[in-house]
Amino acid sequence: MAILYGPEKSFEQIHSNMLTIEKNFIHVFREQIMKSGFNFLSDRTVRLKLIVLLTVSILFFPAFSSSIEDDRFFPFIETYPYGKIDWDSGIIYGIGRGYLHLNKNSESIALRAAQVVAAGNILKVAAGVRLDDRRTLEALGKDRVVIELKALVRYRVHKTEFIKDVKQPYYEITLSAPLTGVEGLTSMLITKLKTVPLDWLNLPKPSDESVLDDEEKPWLVLDARDLPKKGLVKPAIFPKIISETGETLYETSKVDESALVKRGMAKYVVSDEPKEGLTSQKKSIDQILAEAGFSFLTDEAIAGDNEKRTRRKNYIVKDVKEARGLMNTNLLISDTDTRQLKSEDASSRILKQCRVIVIVSSPIGGVEGKIDTLLAKISDGIR
Repeated sequence: MAILYGPEKSFEQIHSNMLTIEKNFIHVFREQIMKSGFNFLSDRTVRLKLIVLLTVSILFFPAFSSSIEDDRFFPFIETYPYGKIDWDSGIIYGIGRGYLHLNKNSESIALRAAQVVAAGNILKVAAGVRLDDRRTLEALGKDRVVIELKALVRYRVHKTEFIKDVKQPYYEITLSAPLTGVEGLTSMLITKLKTVPLDWLNLPKPSDESVLDDEEKPWLVLDARDLPKKGLVKPAIFPKIISETGETLYETSKVDESALVKRGMAKYVVSDEPKEGLTSQKKSIDQILAEAGFSFLTDEAIAGDNEKRTRRKNYIVKDVKEARGLMNTNLLISDTDTRQLKSEDASSRILKQCRVIVIVSSPIGGVEGKIDTLLAKISDGIR
């Protein structure tokens, strides 16, 4: 299922309409509860009506549903014939298949074959990872440093499937390897490059300051959705933010090593949220229903949801004027935004601690997959 935005309404119009609908929604249900002398959730008809109403709201008014737990972004996935990279979560995937008919019709041999193929494929995906605007990880091996990909990519089994309802049954293994974290490719790469410094890469400096408790501080959102198709931003491990005058505002030498290892220099996402919505504290459906005087959730779920709301991020949104570099990985912003970010970084360390999100594009076909998750949550809560 996909949600498509019609050309006749702007995001601003949709958002304005939904504010009105939200108020009416609360009013109608509050009246219904006050008028009825019975337990609201015990009536099956009312429960079904509620599901229908929420479903219609979600299907036709995406601005209303996109704020669930403040999920305004979706991962930017870079796909390959033999795997993919999730640039939001920072995970590389490699897929391998082992066919029974090619492996003596033995399941155990086919499983081992799939593991071998998957291991080779995840290394192929990793080899194509862009380091900066000029180099991939594979190209780095041709520099003055010898790169052993197997030593940098710490993979594990993510999923194992046996596909038997086909003409030629097979095992499919999906391996995953992190880009971030102490076992991530970024950390391994930095450790390796400390032994053989490169002229083109200034490594980050170690920091004593913890980055584990800075989630409440603002995050920078660089909106690159308006760039031309041929000039779209491409993800990299070591991107740069530069000003119109050529000043480099953000690069490896200007960030804390612990922050770079923990979260990477940037999360790459897609979003259909309008710019105005990114800076507003939008309400989730649970909050709206709670204001109407009832909730579907247990006390434990409510407590967990409240904890998530307290961690909702504040965003500082800036436009990307152009993607620079041979591989379009560097982000050009205005001089005015440059001055503002310098001031913000001095007070909150927004750049030094790598609290950076890049919106690469809008999702094709809308927010597919969000509907089913929400409906499952609703029906589970009102049984």
